[in-house]
Parts: sequence; C-alpha cells; structure tokens
Amino acid sequence: MFVWQEIFGVNPAVVTIVGMAKNVGKTVTLNYMQKVLHNEGRIFGLTSIGRDGETFDVLTNMAKPLIVVQSGTILATTEKVITDTGAWEYLQDTDFLTPLGKVIILRAKSLNKVVLAGPSKNREVKELLRYLAAWGAQSILIDGAFDRQSSADPLVSNQVILACGATVSRDLTELIFLTQSRVEQLTLPECSSFYRHLSEKSQAKVVIVKAGVVREASRSTSLLRPSEWSELLGRGCDAVIIKGAVGDGLAQALLWQSRAPLIIVQDGSKIFVTAALWRQLQARRIQFMAVQTICLLGVTINPTYPGGKGFDAEVLLQEMGRALSPLPVIDIMREAKF
Repeated sequence: MFVWQEIFGVNPAVVTIVGMAKNVGKTVTLNYMQKVLHNEGRIFGLTSIGRDGETFDVLTNMAKPLIVVQSGTILATTEKVITDTGAWEYLQDTDFLTPLGKVIILRAKSLNKVVLAGPSKNREVKELLRYLAAWGAQSILIDGAFDRQSSADPLVSNQVILACGATVSRDLTELIFLTQSRVEQLTLPECSSFYRHLSEKSQAKVVIVKAGVVREASRSTSLLRPSEWSELLGRGCDAVIIKGAVGDGLAQALLWQSRAPLIIVQDGSKIFVTAALWRQLQARRIQFMAVQTICLLGVTINPTYPGGKGFDAEVLLQEMGRALSPLPVIDIMREAKF
C-alpha cells in the first residue's frame, strides 16, 4: 500500500474527494485514502457533503461500493443512518439538520460500514470541520457530492482529489480532454493583491475595472446570458471580478470581444464552462485567475465502465499521466501511480 507522502508529497489536511461523474471510483478512492491514513497511525475525521454510501445508487439503481470506516475514525453523519449503535462511541450532537435527521459526531469502535450524510451548505460543513478537529482529528476526508465542483471550495477544504473514469467518456481522447479542462479550471493561478483587495471590499456580484476606474454592476446573479455580459463588458475593460458561478454565457461573450479582459473568480470551483468553450478561451489566451487557489493533490482513474467495455488500465494510466504531468495520477485498484 502507498503511504500518503509517496502519493502526494504533502501532509494531509482537509481533503475533499470530488467525482467528475457517477461511477468514477470516488468511494473506492475515499476508502483507500482512509486505509492509507489508518495504516500510518493518523487520527482523522470523515464526513460528506450531502449523502453517500448507499448500497444501491438512488439514480441508477446499480450496486455501489460501501463506505468502509476504519477503527478510531471520528465520523460526522446523521442519526437516522446509524443502525448498529453499539459499533460507535457517541461524541456529540450538532445543530445541523438534514432530511435524514440531525448530524451527530461518533467514533468508530471497529472496522464498519456506513452511509455518510452531512450538511449540503458549505458554511455548515466548515463549522462541522471545527467539531471534528476539536475531537482530535488531525486531518479530515470529505466525500464531495457527485459532479458538484463547489465541493472543492477552498473555504471548506484546502486539498482536493479529483476522481475520473470511463463513465465520463468512453473515448480516451475525449476523457483526457475533459479531465485536462477540469484540472485547469480547478487550479487557476492566484490574482494580484490589488484585485483581491477589490474583491474583498465590494459586495457586488460583478465588478468592472477599466483604466483604474472601478464600477460595480447591479446584478443579482453572475449567471448571465451572453448578450447581458456583452452589455456589461461594453467596448472593453481591463478586468472583471465575479462573485459566484461562471458559465458558458460569459465564455461566449468573451469570445465576441476583440480584446477580452482578465477574469477574476473567487476560486476554480466556481468555473462551469464546458470543455469545448474552455479550450476556445485558452486558444484566445483569455486569462482566468482566482482570489483563492485550490490545492489539487492528484487525479484518480477508474478504467471500468458498468456493464460495458472500458479502457485498458495501463493505457489509461500512461496517457492520463502524460497529459496531466506533473500532477499525480493514481489507479487505486492496481495501486499504480504515474
């Protein structure tokens, strides 16, 4: 089995595991990383954004790998999913309510299987992490919601593992293309202190900067149509600071600009531009930066496709590894790393 430093080269902190689609191996990754931390004698916490760990997928009705909790793990989940109360040491209640009841904090007495169900709001997850740390968790693993990039918000976790696989695309070239685009979006470089200060000072969703003049746009959302973005951008500006999600509407408007501005987002998890449009933006050298950066530790791959043909595992590892280098790419099932 790998050791954590051998895989990622840094110590674990608060780590969110995010999947690009269903059945990409997110739960397998979560279970493996738990075993790595347990084998190293680390005390760690475990929780989820939303619900995971069911026997069958609620959308596809396909069998799912169960979340296996290591002995001594400090767990945050809801009271209604705990059936064998004797397997857990009760630690405390919380004030967080979910459709599956109140979130409680437990310690696993032995190796066990569990359904994880945590808060869905990032601010509640952040507060929950403080409880886990207070009970002795030196690092924390978060099971991020399926295809929910906001799980990677650096306000919640400071490290991210991205899981991808054949269910994202059964065409190897396209899978690499889609994964590269997601990696680029998540790992945007940090903006200058000037733009960070403007972002922190303003309450507006959109701030336009042109020739040193700052203008706040009166918009209630950042998800605007291309024509609305074009109106805001006008005949050109130097930078646009955006608080909120960024989608294809902005991307299309930027491609219409003869001289596109620098785009500042809060962090890379707010980018929801499709891979094809993202590539066009990159080809035009339209620059995106972030107020807060995301530490992407690595990418795990799942070459299998449920009920159909997937990829040759070694071919996928080598091709994805070369495409994403120097970012670590790991095949969990084979314990192989590029």
